[in-house]
Amino acid sequence: MKTTLLILLLTLSNLATASQARTCIYLASVAEQAMELRQANVEKNKVIESFTDYPRNFNIYKANDLLLRIINEAYESPVKEVIEEKLLLTWKFGGDWFESCLSKKFKIKKAIK
Repeated sequence: MKTTLLILLLTLSNLATASQARTCIYLASVAEQAMELRQANVEKNKVIESFTDYPRNFNIYKANDLLLRIINEAYESPVKEVIEEKLLLTWKFGGDWFESCLSKKFKIKKAIK
């Protein structure tokens, strides 16, 4: 009985982790898109309008606040001139958001399947 309970708890724990990882991958993708638009020198209000399907994919706590936070952070970065620098900055920005998400620095509800 104890073994079965332990296996069930471990399975549920892994499912929660997988769900969290999917949400974090999604947020990293949103962050990369926001930074790509920033590096293309798109106006900030146009960037907000470009996320018309956000947050339909995931049920994220205060999703609009989180989107604005991502965009505002992207716009704190200067526009780079060299394409390689733009790509590196975009990749790093998405990675930073992914790591922050995994470390649960902000509250995320369970992802929708």
